[in-house]
Amino acid sequence: MTGPGVRRLAGYGVLLCVLPAVWVLVRASGAVPALLVPDPARVAESLTAKVVTDPSALPLTAARALAGTAMGLALGTMLAVLAHLVPAVEPLTRVCGMIMRCVPVLALSPLIATFFGYGGGAAVATATVMSFFPSFALVGAALWRIPPALADVIRVTGGGTGTILRHVSLPIALPELVLAAKLTSCVGVLAALTAEFLTANDGLGALLARSQGLLDTPTVWAVLLTSLATSLLAYEVMDLAERKTRVRLSLHKN
Repeated sequence: MTGPGVRRLAGYGVLLCVLPAVWVLVRASGAVPALLVPDPARVAESLTAKVVTDPSALPLTAARALAGTAMGLALGTMLAVLAHLVPAVEPLTRVCGMIMRCVPVLALSPLIATFFGYGGGAAVATATVMSFFPSFALVGAALWRIPPALADVIRVTGGGTGTILRHVSLPIALPELVLAAKLTSCVGVLAALTAEFLTANDGLGALLARSQGLLDTPTVWAVLLTSLATSLLAYEVMDLAERKTRVRLSLHKN
């Protein structure tokens, strides 16, 4: 593991040690109502009883986030390739992407639910909408960095646009696609959780909504900590994938 990876893991370890201590001190000080900062033991109990053992909570949310993120990355990549091959559509796709990126998830959720239904479909669609722009922007920028001389050499040898795209453009853009996946890994979990909170009857988001309505603060904290841990895990996995991808492509070039 590289230096940055080791430092991040060390940071996570320090956080795991410091957070419980700060939590206990805040409760003991009385500065925050006990209802808002529950006993860590009760949070751990709720985590075990209502999150880990519930087959409709974490697995459903993680699956929806993964499906939505994958679809968003694929959509963004296809739009980037289309804009590269047909430059006339690039301004339109970029404007649409920026608009979708700037609109809050809370504002999009009712509209998405109207088209894709309530529940899992809305969660996947929300994660897709929130995940496609990084791949569109990063892959699109990489496609325009191809040396024109290299493309001319391929054309002289009889290769066409498809050959350039398959053997030059996409390999150059692959690390940027993995980088986009890393950047959107956390966004996908948050988008799926938010959509479930607003529209679904299952998943972590629905559990969060029910717990909030019942003033079950320990379960609320358990859900939030679970979503945070899932997002960090997804980010670390994609960070490792990105570093390995760049190393392999660098070795291949040499």
